[in-house]
Amino acid sequence: RHRVLSPQCPFVLNPDTSGNIPAVVLPPTTPSSSFPNYKNEEVRLSSFVDWPKSDIVTPEDLARAGFYSLRSSDNTKCAFCQGVVRAWEPNDIPDIEHKRHFPLCPFVASTINPRLENSQNPGQGANREATFKNVNIIGNSVNGNLGELGVQKHNGPKRVDFGTVESRLRSFTTWSPHLIQTPDILAQAGFYYEGLGDQVRCFHCDGGLRNWDPDD
Repeated sequence: RHRVLSPQCPFVLNPDTSGNIPAVVLPPTTPSSSFPNYKNEEVRLSSFVDWPKSDIVTPEDLARAGFYSLRSSDNTKCAFCQGVVRAWEPNDIPDIEHKRHFPLCPFVASTINPRLENSQNPGQGANREATFKNVNIIGNSVNGNLGELGVQKHNGPKRVDFGTVESRLRSFTTWSPHLIQTPDILAQAGFYYEGLGDQVRCFHCDGGLRNWDPDD
């Protein structure tokens, strides 16, 4: 199932060389003068021309949450952490989705967290059942239509602390023994347990899976 949903995850492609990858520190990049400065909210908002889901989530809310449109279906990308979120659904709140999928994003830390804390309704949408989206991490140099990319670029594992099978196994201490998918199988496949229901995530590509079927 990991291979089907995230075929380009480096761990899926070559687990032998992706099990213990150190954190990769990339040098700061200077935006090209010919490339839009998406760290500006007005520039992000201007990217949502022909946005297909205005009735579900507005361009204003998405731009305010740090996202700009990749103009490929409903794919959006954070201008600060380069996280990509798609498959937006009714009642999704961009700030909350951004924080859930990319909690270490500098924009989440500096802007979204204080905004949620100061909100009169900080719990709005936070307690509803989490919807795991198709989430990818792609590098600064990749922009435009995702359909033209062919591959997904990764800047090393998202969770280096779960880079070994042993560390992932330790996360399954409260995993239900009634599930067919055992901690050993899931850990070997690159997953660690998030401690809620049967939700797991890949340590490398950060893809989340849940609602496991017996034949998965």
